[in-house]
Amino acid sequence: MKSAPGYVILIVVNDYILLRLQCNAVPEVVAITIQDVAKAAGVSVATVSRVLNGGQNVRAETAALVMSKVESLGYRPNLLGRHLRMNETRTILVIAATISNTLTAKVISGIEEAGRETGYSIVVGTTNDDAARENAHLNLLRNRFVDGIIILSTVMSAEEMRSLGKRHHIIQCCEYLPGTGVPHVAIDNRRAARDAVQYLISGGRRRIAYMGVVNHLISSSERYRGYTDALAEAGIPLDRALIADGNYGFRSAIKIMNDFLAKGSSPDALFCISDRMAAGAIRALKDNGVGIPGDLSVVGFDNTDTAYISDPGITTVAQSPREMGDKAMRLMVRRLHGEK
Repeated sequence: MKSAPGYVILIVVNDYILLRLQCNAVPEVVAITIQDVAKAAGVSVATVSRVLNGGQNVRAETAALVMSKVESLGYRPNLLGRHLRMNETRTILVIAATISNTLTAKVISGIEEAGRETGYSIVVGTTNDDAARENAHLNLLRNRFVDGIIILSTVMSAEEMRSLGKRHHIIQCCEYLPGTGVPHVAIDNRRAARDAVQYLISGGRRRIAYMGVVNHLISSSERYRGYTDALAEAGIPLDRALIADGNYGFRSAIKIMNDFLAKGSSPDALFCISDRMAAGAIRALKDNGVGIPGDLSVVGFDNTDTAYISDPGITTVAQSPREMGDKAMRLMVRRLHGEK
């Protein structure tokens, strides 16, 4: 290291100089270049480059010598420069409305693990379903700061998604906009919901209430369709008095369940599109002296920790969030490598 000219440090608070430090010298870090490594190892720069990129067509002893010089000199490749030359960042952006729920966190964990195995890093951006925040994240893709985006939820229109997908690498995961030509990884929400309601029907339940959410997410509408499918297949008329919507929340579900009981709707079962809603419904039922599952059976959705914490535990539809994340990332890598 070399000595640079002296300098002064001023500690200033509220425009007052509290401390003045005179320093005679500051260490100057000398960057080690690939040329330095090549000179120390007695090989060409091209040979060092080949070793750093996998050692192809380089003798084992030469590769070992180069790597020993890399370590002893403390050389670190300029990854930014390499990425610019190769027109890639090896980074994928994951966009989600929130990371506060367990399911989303597990999906992201699956994406990250698959990325690590395939040589990609991820960054996560949350939107809270705000279009401006989402667009700011999308600009990272438009400006080539990331190679692609895995979108867990979006407020884009189908046309916006279709247009973006024609120019950039995008994978939809969990939630998706159908008919856009942009690949997606998701469970069959409609079939899953139908199976859940059929399970209740197989237990002799006929007045099955539905607790859902009206929003822009395809999972919400598909789970409602699965509910109506199961009733129709069993010849059970759809009773609008047994259908109510909330916001996925625990307190919202308590209110809905209390309203069901106050109106005298007399359901003998309940299908909820989230475990938190199922847990809230169970709390309201217990507070009103309704036996579970004796008087009323409850089925939730997602198989989150809430299903186990609730008393009694919640029968629920289990998704595979880590598997969905893994598949989404591997699908992205295939797209980046030119596969359709």
